[in-house]
Amino acid sequence: MFKLHQHIAILVGLFFVSFSGVSQIYNTQIEAKIDIETNSEFVEFIGSAFNKTEISQSLRYVLSMIRKDPQTQKSLKKDQTGRIVLDSGRKQNLSKTTLSANETERVIILLLIYGTDNSLLGMDRIVINGNEADRKAAGENNVSAVVSQDATHEAADGILLRGIVIEETKTKPGRDFYNLFYSEYLKYNINGEKIVTIKETLALANNTKIEVIAGDTKVLEFFVRPQPDYLKTLSTEAIKRVYGYFKDLREGKYIVKHY
Repeated sequence: MFKLHQHIAILVGLFFVSFSGVSQIYNTQIEAKIDIETNSEFVEFIGSAFNKTEISQSLRYVLSMIRKDPQTQKSLKKDQTGRIVLDSGRKQNLSKTTLSANETERVIILLLIYGTDNSLLGMDRIVINGNEADRKAAGENNVSAVVSQDATHEAADGILLRGIVIEETKTKPGRDFYNLFYSEYLKYNINGEKIVTIKETLALANNTKIEVIAGDTKVLEFFVRPQPDYLKTLSTEAIKRVYGYFKDLREGKYIVKHY
């Protein structure tokens, strides 16, 4: 196997961008990293975690491949998940996924690493065959380049992460809502500048509620019910509100306050 940056010529037509700058602070305790190895036939993406803290960490990870079905144009998301205990100062490979070196479709490889309280600790993302929005988000105009940054703060090096939806659910209806919402989010190509979080929390009488959070703003909150029609209706409403949030954000209606 060969390092991609040493043999980029064999991947003519592919566009890779690695996004690490995010609106919140990640990768400070646990660093998520997607490494790339290739030969003339395949490109392999290897997700890893590095424990920067002084104690062992119990972690859950999700390595996702997101793409569109070329026939139906519906978004497809394939997840590889697992749990590990990572000692202080150690780096460990988590999972890997493979693509053909001749891939022509836009594909996203996303690695998320969670702590014991389901909080997101580490994140990395790579876009293959990125579109113009991806290029602008990465601040990169050379479509043959590989960009791999180590930023952990927003805009620390001009890199902004876009189009990320995080799942923090606890029940099957909660996961069903997330799947409905995420499918619509991809379908309408919202590609928001801020991270959207679908968060399920405990409520009264052993019920749960869903919070839809765009950036730092809660745009929708409701009690969970398992009926498919109910969840579908709420996912449609959530998409409208998230779209409205990003529209207002781009028009400067949200003012960032510094304390």
